[in-house]
Amino acid sequence: MNICTRLKCDTCSTLIDCRIGMSNRDIQPFQFACPSCGEVIMFTLGTQESNLSGAIEIKNFKGLFDGQNPFVDLHLDFPASFETYKMGGTTYMKAVEELGAEAIGNLSYRLSMLNLLYSKQRDLQRLITQYKRGNIKSFKKICNDFEIPEITLKSEKKEDVLAALYSVTSIMSSPITIHAQNEELSKKIPLILQDLYEKYNKNTTNFVNKIIENQFLENLHHDCLDLYPNIVSLDLPIRPTLYYDYINSSEHSKVPARVSTSDFGTCSNFYKDLAEVFSRQLVLLAGLNNLHNRGDHDLFDDKVRLNKKGKIIKEFSSLNSYANVDLGKKLGAIDNPFYQIDKQAIDNNLRNSIAHYKYDYDEASQQIAYYPKKEGMQRNIEHSLYFIQFMRKTLLLFREVHNLNHVIKSLLYFKIFILRKE
Repeated sequence: MNICTRLKCDTCSTLIDCRIGMSNRDIQPFQFACPSCGEVIMFTLGTQESNLSGAIEIKNFKGLFDGQNPFVDLHLDFPASFETYKMGGTTYMKAVEELGAEAIGNLSYRLSMLNLLYSKQRDLQRLITQYKRGNIKSFKKICNDFEIPEITLKSEKKEDVLAALYSVTSIMSSPITIHAQNEELSKKIPLILQDLYEKYNKNTTNFVNKIIENQFLENLHHDCLDLYPNIVSLDLPIRPTLYYDYINSSEHSKVPARVSTSDFGTCSNFYKDLAEVFSRQLVLLAGLNNLHNRGDHDLFDDKVRLNKKGKIIKEFSSLNSYANVDLGKKLGAIDNPFYQIDKQAIDNNLRNSIAHYKYDYDEASQQIAYYPKKEGMQRNIEHSLYFIQFMRKTLLLFREVHNLNHVIKSLLYFKIFILRKE
């Protein structure tokens, strides 16, 4: 179903022809900028009031679009189009033509799952809060509030609490993660830990004891958990980025496709938070990788830890020193990793620009210009991407954080079952 309407911008009086493709989400908030002046226009479908702001609706519009006005083609589930109006060329039909029936069916299922789960964001936040507080009675009550059969608390033992917790985070994030990746890593990491414990018993035990005693494992675990309610709250701008799971990953960079809701300002800090947590997850990955390759969590490859004169570089002299290294340098220090990181998700220049508030955002084109270099008072070296590309990077980085959360889970179970620690 599609709704065709004509809007008049409050600021510049430009007439805008608008075709709205209907999602099966119950509440559908839309947002776009006037192509002429950049005025933000917002409205919501699925409620008693449309809450239209930034424009007025032309009530007597009844005819077909004639191409004389700017045209916007909106849909929550697919990339929006601001191209010339074409009768029948809706965003949904374009998606069917490009993806095919099987891929559309799979995508529709994931979007339907999002529709069911986004309303449970508050319960997810409550569950994580009570878990971090150690309030098992309240934790159990909230598990029951989810009313999802897979989410149960068998007992108040630590291992059963962890199982329930990870069931919740996995189910809540399942529409936006890749099941095959999750399954592979959740099976692979315990086997790697078992192998390390058998080959390097003392060093592996020392490594795990160290990250327990300095609370690095617990703090990182809690920081990871805090990201899940946030990604669920961003279901609207994430939705159209799932489309690119089914096409050539390089294609979307060629087209200035847009998002039909939300804006860069509401999402920018989450990418920075993801990058910060991911950077600390790399410490765990590097420690295990050093154990796996050299039997010592502190021992990096000589190509990394030694300079041209053969002297040890301080930043790579130990895992503790490595923890202070910038994200961009951390990735290159992990040699022959047992887990391959998706480099498309990591944009340290973008992360630094957001952290230092060195970016501009154009509402009308949804283009982000960012300036990662240290240029004093100048802004000369510009990088750019579209908002939908940014949200795609956010999605991919969340997947990396979620995948590496399986490493944390395995280490927590190692702590309980192997080291017998509460």
